[in-house]
Amino acid sequence: MTFLAGVDIGNSTTEIVICDGATPVAWDRRPTRGAKGSIASVQAAQALLRSIEREHNITADRVIVAPWHPVQSDTATVHETPPNTGRLAILDCASHSVTGDGFAVGIPWDIRTTVPTNRALIAVVPISVTFKEAAAILNDAFDGGANVVGIVVERDEAVLISARINRAVPVVDHVDIVAALQAERLFIEVRPVGTSVTTATDVWALTAQLEVSDESESMSLISRWVRDERAVVIAVNAHASPSAQSPDIALIHHASRGWLELFDVVESIFGIGEYNQLNLGAEGTELNDVWAVDISSALMQRGLRLRSHTRTLALASLAASPSNSTINLEEVFGRPVTVTHSEAHAAALGARTTPGASSNALVIDIGGGTIDLISESTASVAGAGDMLTAAIAHVLDVPRGAADWIKRGPAMRVEAPTVVLTETRGKSFVGDDANIPATLTGSLIAEGPSGYLPFGSDLAPAEWRIMRQGLKSSVLAANVTRLLAASGVTEPADVIVVGGPAADDELIPQLAQLPLIAGIGRGNVAGTLGHRFSVAYGLTQTQN
Repeated sequence: MTFLAGVDIGNSTTEIVICDGATPVAWDRRPTRGAKGSIASVQAAQALLRSIEREHNITADRVIVAPWHPVQSDTATVHETPPNTGRLAILDCASHSVTGDGFAVGIPWDIRTTVPTNRALIAVVPISVTFKEAAAILNDAFDGGANVVGIVVERDEAVLISARINRAVPVVDHVDIVAALQAERLFIEVRPVGTSVTTATDVWALTAQLEVSDESESMSLISRWVRDERAVVIAVNAHASPSAQSPDIALIHHASRGWLELFDVVESIFGIGEYNQLNLGAEGTELNDVWAVDISSALMQRGLRLRSHTRTLALASLAASPSNSTINLEEVFGRPVTVTHSEAHAAALGARTTPGASSNALVIDIGGGTIDLISESTASVAGAGDMLTAAIAHVLDVPRGAADWIKRGPAMRVEAPTVVLTETRGKSFVGDDANIPATLTGSLIAEGPSGYLPFGSDLAPAEWRIMRQGLKSSVLAANVTRLLAASGVTEPADVIVVGGPAADDELIPQLAQLPLIAGIGRGNVAGTLGHRFSVAYGLTQTQN
């Protein structure tokens, strides 16, 4: 009797199956330690294998693995590059602590200098002047008859200054005062919370206020750029300034077109292998594949966020080189080790042992880092469960460990310690043994590994439902669409879905709606292992 152990080290989970021929005799899984294919992950897999062997009193004669290509899944906050608006410059589209309601136009006045007379002034408060000192200077200027119609501040002190001056004027903070002081004139507009600027989005009104007549193209660019902002500062300069570029702009390398701004391509469906390097401030790293989703845009399209020029991307990048090429696997596992062709090939062998499944069904293996499609050919793309976890952790501002549980399905809002509101607005009464603390009243809760996980105190249950399902569609369903197109699938086909995310009861219906998917169902590997362990089991079958 020969026992073979299939060891699948994934980006988030390590799964092992020991088989006697085609019969699985023992299996288990644990979270992957360290990066996929690192020495730490391999040592942890060996410890799991030993644990399985001790529990079942067996010893695997050989270990079967596949090349391990790690995937990095993360989020990155980047800024769009402002448009080139000639001698007009957008100095601030504030989402800070601005105050006031209205607009003002004037020449910049450094409050450390003498107050000009008979001119409308925009006071400029540098970081070297405290808010108390600034308020005192401004009040003296008001009392002296100075026509100060607005204030721009370098520090985050708009509210502090506004509360101490004796005239109501619009105040904007976090402004580049060097650029402000160099301007011939400044225009500022501030509107109440929940509204956006109006004068700055009206080309004719803005032209009249800035007293310029030859900048119609720049005016149009400005009005489109600031249309969803609550506050804005515009400088009129003597000469055109060089086009600005954000220092943290994300760049992505196209195989034939060179480096492009990621915002230029992130809304499209990336072709596999088209974008092979990613640069977020460092040198580009060689990759097999990149997948990116603009979280801000995905939520904005569903009415959950306002448009912003500071946006967050969910990113996943698949390494070009396998990480297990330098590790002596036989030394770590203490027995012969065979490295097979690919994880995708093993996943297909495992998935197609599903009872009742069509023999010509496509296999889609959704893991933590990659999605694999096996049809007549095989393709793997970056961007799967870990990318969704990273996106949800960012949106909810919760740890990734919590996000991994919260993302899985419906949540409830605690109305009282014994009353919860569901996502479909139904009320449910829970017993005292539910152990919902009174401090969670008003919060959403989801089931975690050891009780309820609270989150989203500012979210309604229905809003969270839209948000969660929208991110699943943008991160996972859209990536499957990309994969199907790249694999040459042209007619609707039956699909077997395996991998950890296959347990998601919201994901399967989303995939079922894709045009190229006909029948779809979860795998049941070897008729006993369920939708997991397809790679680990399939690895053992590569030797048969």
